[in-house]
Amino acid sequence: MPRLIAGRIITRADLTGVENYCVATGRVREIEAIFAASGTLDKTLFGMQNRAMQTARQLAAEYGLSPVSRARVGSGATDDDDDDNPLAVR
Repeated sequence: MPRLIAGRIITRADLTGVENYCVATGRVREIEAIFAASGTLDKTLFGMQNRAMQTARQLAAEYGLSPVSRARVGSGATDDDDDDNPLAVR
């Protein structure tokens, strides 16, 4: 996260999405703890966990939190930052 913030990949406007990622990931862990404690697999909870995993995965990709999305973000950066016009296309 510090690298993504420093690189201006994640901004203050993205905090809600990052928070939603944390909520979805927390939900996955909560449901897994319920499965471990009960020793059974509840189909309803399994569906909820599956949807939370999908949501977390989508948000992770959107905000550069997965290895693939981080590589994609890093590949667009250049070391040549001399141009004063941020809208210039090369």
